[in-house]
Amino acid sequence: MPLSAQRHVYEQEYALSRDKVWELLSNTEHLNRVIGLFPIRSTSFHSHNTDFFQELSAKVAGVVPMRWREHPFQWVKHVRYDVVREYRGGPLKRFWGGIELKDADTVLPDGSRATKVKLFAEFTPANVLGLAAIPIVGVSSMRKTLKYLQNYLLLKEQEKDHLLPQQAASYKVNTEELDRLLTELERATGDPSMTKRLREHLMVSGDDQVIDMRPYELAKSWGIEREALLRMFLYATKLGITNLSWHLICPNCRVSKAGAETMSGLKPQYHCDFCGINYEVNFDKYVELCFSVHPNLRRAYKQIFCVGGPSITPHIHVQLEIAAGEDAVFAFPEVPELFRLRVLRSNQMVSMIRQQERLQSGKQSNVIDTEPHEIWKGHPVNLASLQTAAARTDDGPETSPQLELLYDGHGWAISTIEQPLAGTHMKLINRSSENVIIALEKADWEDTTVTASKVTTMHEFRSMFSSEVLAPGQQVSIENVTILFSDLLGSTAFYEQVGDAHAYGQVRNHFDFLISWVNENKGTLVKTIGDAVMAVFEHPENAVKTALDVQTHVDEFNRKHHSDTPIIIKMGLYQGPAIVVNSNQLLDYFGRTVNLAARTQGLSVGGDVVISKACSERPGVQALLSSYQVQIQHFEQKLKGIEEVIQLARVQIT
Repeated sequence: MPLSAQRHVYEQEYALSRDKVWELLSNTEHLNRVIGLFPIRSTSFHSHNTDFFQELSAKVAGVVPMRWREHPFQWVKHVRYDVVREYRGGPLKRFWGGIELKDADTVLPDGSRATKVKLFAEFTPANVLGLAAIPIVGVSSMRKTLKYLQNYLLLKEQEKDHLLPQQAASYKVNTEELDRLLTELERATGDPSMTKRLREHLMVSGDDQVIDMRPYELAKSWGIEREALLRMFLYATKLGITNLSWHLICPNCRVSKAGAETMSGLKPQYHCDFCGINYEVNFDKYVELCFSVHPNLRRAYKQIFCVGGPSITPHIHVQLEIAAGEDAVFAFPEVPELFRLRVLRSNQMVSMIRQQERLQSGKQSNVIDTEPHEIWKGHPVNLASLQTAAARTDDGPETSPQLELLYDGHGWAISTIEQPLAGTHMKLINRSSENVIIALEKADWEDTTVTASKVTTMHEFRSMFSSEVLAPGQQVSIENVTILFSDLLGSTAFYEQVGDAHAYGQVRNHFDFLISWVNENKGTLVKTIGDAVMAVFEHPENAVKTALDVQTHVDEFNRKHHSDTPIIIKMGLYQGPAIVVNSNQLLDYFGRTVNLAARTQGLSVGGDVVISKACSERPGVQALLSSYQVQIQHFEQKLKGIEEVIQLARVQIT
């Protein structure tokens, strides 16, 4: 006779906001470690028509083998999540469990409300052993989860809420060597608060937190300026406190799928089993720099305790599995960013735009308003299947508006909608013959990743890690980078007038002058070419500021070096895509953007900088220009080797 499922529920209120409780409990990778679950030993993804799951295995207490099928987590951010596991052999047959969060009546000192936490689990034993294991392992884990929240409150009372609750330490730290190196690090950075935070982190945090550390995320929890913390990690790596590694992020699920210890170890293409796609290396988004504690200081081991919790994909606000012929309803969140709907694996999407974008572009046949009862004229879909309507309660009065979207297996019935108002009930209807997993996710990427594009424009990285280059012959694309060129006006005449030795000395001094401003403005030198400089920046605003600073201070430079024949500097810059390559064991940039930057510099007359008209119209650049004494002249020019006429702007220091 089959044994019946056992359902267990625990409810408790905590003096923490719902956002904070979600942050703690959705980090299932760390939570599972602390409450004593077992590391996963093997994983493989399967997609069989109407079913998605991962085959996982583990050993309980390192002895008893367990295998199970884990279905994708389902969640609505800050509200609930749950997961289903179907076991193959062993004491359990099935597990279903998760959490639900609600605001409590209690108001906290910061004005937010306390949170009612509900833990629920349904255990189906496979045999008598499973029946005995449920209270020992399953129910005990639920109680430990509640204790985990209580332990965080204790950390908060101690003003250590930047830390997470941990297991009892089972590792050793070479404290003497760590402190010696941290003293050197503090001398290099000049900031004792950062080194203090790093020491605490390496001493008390679990293995999962000292492997693949992400500086921008740590900066947020530590309350430190993130660029400063990134620079500290670069110095720490140079000193031997940490090691760096490169991770390849899938462009769809945005999860790290592979890695390399050096940039030269990166492959041109990678594969994501879950999304079923191949993707090429791209410096802007798909290559991330992470840091791990150096094994000479602490041995940390990389183990997996969860493969699908919500914190693994924080850009996904809602993830739901919808069976064939069924539907799902959720309230659209109150969010500032633009979102989109995506069907996992097929990647068929519904894009969202803001109302002002729709008004600017005019009413289009593939866009639907979310105002009740309004459908764009000319829209090809069945109005009975796709409509907005007022949702009503059983008592009759209107509550929130509702938006229905239909998916038929070939795609969505509509490709673009106006982003719904917060609270709008979204009803997703699956009319296909297969189960699908739908994700409501941020359209833009999170700004918490230290990308290869970012770090390779930092002079600290290039100076400390010059050996970090791509493999010979490998090319990596970068979607957006700013290239700046400078040159001396009349350099040949300058050499004739002052003599080779003096001219060479002045040119070397001028390189130091230029590079100091490049570094000051978050750029880095790529190379010098004769009397010219090529530099790279992540953002055009930094490149423009560099040029303005150089031209503003060049007279001061000439006075300092007592030059009877002052140097005059020509400058030009351009923003756009490029190719990164290994050139003579250094990272170099090639492509159309580089050519355009060189050509615009050639149009400079000295004492100015030539930029694109589009660059001059960027709000950040306009704010910069207004803070300097400049004159701006717009013109267009046919550049050598470039087919179209380029719209440009000459910025002259006055």
